[in-house]
Amino acid sequence: TRAATSGSTGAPASVRHAADVLAGLGAEVEEADPGFTDPVEAYHTLWFTGAAKVVERLSPEEFGRLDPGLQEVCRQGASMSALDYLGAVDVRMALGVLMGRFHRTYDLLVTPTLPRTAFEAGHEVPPGSDLTRWTGWTPFTYPFNLTQQPAATVPCGVASDGLPVGVQLVAARHRDGLVLRASHALFEALAAEGTVSAAPVTPRG
Repeated sequence: TRAATSGSTGAPASVRHAADVLAGLGAEVEEADPGFTDPVEAYHTLWFTGAAKVVERLSPEEFGRLDPGLQEVCRQGASMSALDYLGAVDVRMALGVLMGRFHRTYDLLVTPTLPRTAFEAGHEVPPGSDLTRWTGWTPFTYPFNLTQQPAATVPCGVASDGLPVGVQLVAARHRDGLVLRASHALFEALAAEGTVSAAPVTPRG
C-alpha cells in the first residue's frame, strides 16, 4: 500500500506518529499534496441548495423551529440560481477527476481529521474565531463529501491541551474495503502500543 500524507505540517505529533505507524505496518508513506484549492464555495452552494430543497415543504412555524444556522443556510440556498448550482457541480466533477488521478499513484491519503481540537458545545464555530460556518474548521473532511470518496477517522492520541486527536484515511471511490482494513490495522497497532485505548466506551446514564 502506498500512502501520501498531507496537512501534517503543524499538526499534533500524534498525527505524524500515526503516519509512522502505517509505515511500520508496511505502507510506503511519503508527503504529497493532492494539489486542489479550497472548494468551500462550491460545497456551500451544493449543501445550501440541497438544504433549501429539503425544507421547502415546511410550514413557517415548522421552519421557525429549525436551528438558526440551518435557517440561514436554507435562505441562502433558496436565493441561489441554477447557474450557481451547475457551476458548483463543475467544481465537484473537476475535483473528482483530480483525486482519481492522485489515487493512481497513492492508495491512501492521510491527513489530520481536524486542524484543531474540540471547542465548547453549542457553537457552530469556535468562539472568538472569524469563522462563520462549520466548514471553516473541517477543511480536511468535507472535500471528500464532494468527491464521494470513502474516508474514516481513527483516534491517534491527544494534543497538548489534553483533547483527542484523529487521523483521517481517504481512498479512491469504491475502495471502501481498503479504508476499513487500513483503519482497523492502524487502530490495532496504536492500541497495542498504548497510544489509544481499545476498551469499549460504556454509555453513561
